[in-house]
Amino acid sequence: MRKQSAIIVVGLAGLLGACGGGSGGSDPGGPTPEELVKTPPAKLALETFSADCGDFLDYAADALSEQFLTQYYCFADGPCPVFAATPEFTDGDTAVTGGAAPDPQPDRVSTTNTQESGVDEADVVRADAAGRLYVLSGRQLHVLEAFPPQGLEQRAVTSIDVGGDDPAFYATDFYLDPEAGSLVVLGGSYADNRARAVAVVYGLQDPLAPVEQARLSVDGYALQTRRIGARIHRVSRFDVPTPDWFYDGGDALADLRQRYFEVRGAGDGADADALKAQVRAEIARRVQAAGAAPFLPTLSRQLAGQSEQRQQLACDAISHPEVTTAMGLALVDSFNTDASQHAISAIVNNAYQVYASAANLYLMQSSFGWFFAPEQADQTAIYRLALSADGPVAYRALGLVDGSLGNAYQASEYAGALRVATTERGREGGPYNHVTILDATGDGTMAQLGAVRDLAPGETVQGARFVGPRGFVVTYRQVDPLFALDLSDPRQPRVADTLKIPGFSSYLMPLGDDYLLTIGRAGTDEQLTGEVAIQLFDVRNLDSIQQRAVVTPGTGDAGYSYSAAEYDPHAFSYFPDAAAAATPGTLAVPLQAYGKDAAGTDFAGFLVVRVAPDSGSPLLETGRIDHTALAAGTDACATPNGAERPPCRDLVYAAQPRRSVFMQDGAGTYLYTISAVGVIASDALQPDVTLGSRGLPYDPPCCYLATDATPGGSP
Repeated sequence: MRKQSAIIVVGLAGLLGACGGGSGGSDPGGPTPEELVKTPPAKLALETFSADCGDFLDYAADALSEQFLTQYYCFADGPCPVFAATPEFTDGDTAVTGGAAPDPQPDRVSTTNTQESGVDEADVVRADAAGRLYVLSGRQLHVLEAFPPQGLEQRAVTSIDVGGDDPAFYATDFYLDPEAGSLVVLGGSYADNRARAVAVVYGLQDPLAPVEQARLSVDGYALQTRRIGARIHRVSRFDVPTPDWFYDGGDALADLRQRYFEVRGAGDGADADALKAQVRAEIARRVQAAGAAPFLPTLSRQLAGQSEQRQQLACDAISHPEVTTAMGLALVDSFNTDASQHAISAIVNNAYQVYASAANLYLMQSSFGWFFAPEQADQTAIYRLALSADGPVAYRALGLVDGSLGNAYQASEYAGALRVATTERGREGGPYNHVTILDATGDGTMAQLGAVRDLAPGETVQGARFVGPRGFVVTYRQVDPLFALDLSDPRQPRVADTLKIPGFSSYLMPLGDDYLLTIGRAGTDEQLTGEVAIQLFDVRNLDSIQQRAVVTPGTGDAGYSYSAAEYDPHAFSYFPDAAAAATPGTLAVPLQAYGKDAAGTDFAGFLVVRVAPDSGSPLLETGRIDHTALAAGTDACATPNGAERPPCRDLVYAAQPRRSVFMQDGAGTYLYTISAVGVIASDALQPDVTLGSRGLPYDPPCCYLATDATPGGSP
């Protein structure tokens, strides 16, 4: 058979659904096997624990009993606690105070690429309207006057150790709120043998010298954050600590557990039930004796110059389903970018996927995380939480769909409906792919409005994007077709078109209503080629979508290339020539490549592509910006304490490209590319023209030393 991929474009006016009829794919090959368990939605709906914590302790005893008697607890994508190693850090660079802001400022500056308009996402690089660059690298926050691009190398850099006095702190990303004069660095700490999600709030009275104002922490580790206006909503995971006796092999409880497995294995159900009841009673006794405190997370607030204030989460701030699930909490704490109005709520929940609209936060929990049974059918429970401008989020409704999601882009809220693209595993002939539309307007239950079911049997969703009343889904199987779909109206759905193409796309970006720009893997009819592919599709007519162009950056014979933008949308940077029109424009994406030919085509930097759908060259590679020279410099390898760094012979690894920022004024458009080792400013339309460059203090995991290394070698 021909091995191809296909993008299936779906317009929401045409979804095949339970309410509208029609067929979205081939016969699924039989009903769901009887041995698969589907949990009733009523058992997944939430209610709040009482203030006296009695029902919390009962629930904890049930959950710990089930976990204690589950022989293979960490099955599939299951609710396995995550124990991260404590990261190691060296001392950061000392701060260099920058001068006053120069008079010239850009007219327009690009922003972080986000999924939904009005919903900001934390990132590692930001630019403000005055043309300053803020770059987070390890524990270091660097602030640089970047505009105009000429003379970049002479500008002073302010470098701040955002870890402060906490040697176990690591930073992940940050928000910049110029209107509030605040910058919020997000990260975590593993001090004192406990994981904490930490937010460090800085004031920007002098943008070149941020001043720490507060630290807001909660036990657990952060999963995702979103910012709407001046308010940040952080979702963290808190694995309820298991008592020491849980793993004590010499305990009488462990003997009961062993007998339970032996009896159950012999098929004696009555004796197994009796032993389970004994285990439950003993665990309940121990949980009650311990009280609620050991099982609850703590919040802390520390203002600059003041002592830390700590408070334990109250039981009546926690909601839970009726069904017994692993004792993990999804914590949602909300606070303003100036550290005010800190509020929190929690759910007994093992969700790892988070999506947010401007009004709602959605926690999406796979069935593997809510039920102690390997025979659980593949489903996802979706909890809708209403966002508040000054208080905690509030639970509103539950939705239930077949299958699971790979990332937040497989969900989107529009006009009171939530659209979800899932892949369902476990059924014969599968996996199967579905797009389900839920009513997101009322409280209680998010009822299904419509669905396209059983698309591309045997494949999985690789990329998805919902744009207004339309949606786009890409499916793929490793050596067989990659498909694409088209979606439309919630109650009268239909498949609009299917376009088969080699390879697949993992990130999809709409360019207005007319075009779709994607990045993913190149392929032939037989297999993937190991190279990046950037594609442009004409989607003006959903009944006849067309591939307009594809760019595959060459790497020589048998070469391999990849881009962080394939899996991190923040690394994808597209800048239209004018704010009023989606096209034409310029795309810059990170690119790392290893060539295997004699020419030596190893590369670490950025690929620049001109996007002009109405021209004779809809996609045109205009240049590459190489950052390996910055990695080869000894300044990039220096450490403030003079410690020796291990040699790194791999320039492609050392000069990891991270983000790109566009700035524009009346004279032109400028492209700033930021890697792990520095910043290069170029003419966006002529990327080979370098206007300025600047190395940044860098503490790499392995450092290239020009004296004993050659490009392209191995560490």
